[in-house]
Amino acid sequence: MKHCIFICVFAAAAYAQPAGGNVSALEASGNKHFELAEYDAAIADFKEAYRIGDAPGYLYNIAQAYRLKGDCRNAAIFYKNYLRRQPDASNAAKVRERITEMEACAAKQPPEPVVTPPTTTTTTPPPPTTTAPTEASEPPVEEPEPPVANDRGWMKIAGFSAIGVGALSFGLGAKFMLDGKSANDDLKTKCMVSCTSADALAIQDDGKKANTRAVIAGVAGGAFIVTGVVLVVLGHGNSGQPEVAVTPTGASASYAWSF
Repeated sequence: MKHCIFICVFAAAAYAQPAGGNVSALEASGNKHFELAEYDAAIADFKEAYRIGDAPGYLYNIAQAYRLKGDCRNAAIFYKNYLRRQPDASNAAKVRERITEMEACAAKQPPEPVVTPPTTTTTTPPPPTTTAPTEASEPPVEEPEPPVANDRGWMKIAGFSAIGVGALSFGLGAKFMLDGKSANDDLKTKCMVSCTSADALAIQDDGKKANTRAVIAGVAGGAFIVTGVVLVVLGHGNSGQPEVAVTPTGASASYAWSF
């Protein structure tokens, strides 16, 4: 309250009010806001009153409001403006103390942010890119695929297997042949007495069966051996298809083979 009374009296005594009630109304409004600690509103009223009445006392009032608000930097500015307009003021010594106090306070406060107006940047679209026509290129030459290897290993395996089966058949044929010879020898022994006995007939029948089996085994063995030899030979060949024919009386094989 002491500050307000001093400010109001000092501002009123400094300069005579111009005609009209605008400055008086602003001063009264500013004092009321000051008393209510509404410093922003008080500053606005005192600035408008100074703009109309041009009284230096309002600069002091503005400085006081800034000081109480805690804005030391602006308070120091308006204290200096007041002394510049009123260097022989009765409170000049006190104002200088306030200036020193506010400058020390402002040095401890963070600097005010610098507001940079937004800049409009005009982006120029890049020029259209033109693609130069490309010369027609010849189609790529496809290399012929390498021929697939003709694996004839199975022929060798099958050939050797057939030769083995043929050799086994020959062995069986030889056994049957020996059985037939043995039956023939037994028959000769029996026929020295009589060739009409049941035993002689059975021996004769066994001999015939053994001979027949020997022939079949021999033919089959020969066919297997021939086929096996052909397959083994084909396993080393380059081309051709074997043709093997087995008949009741034998076997034949044909093959076209190129070296």
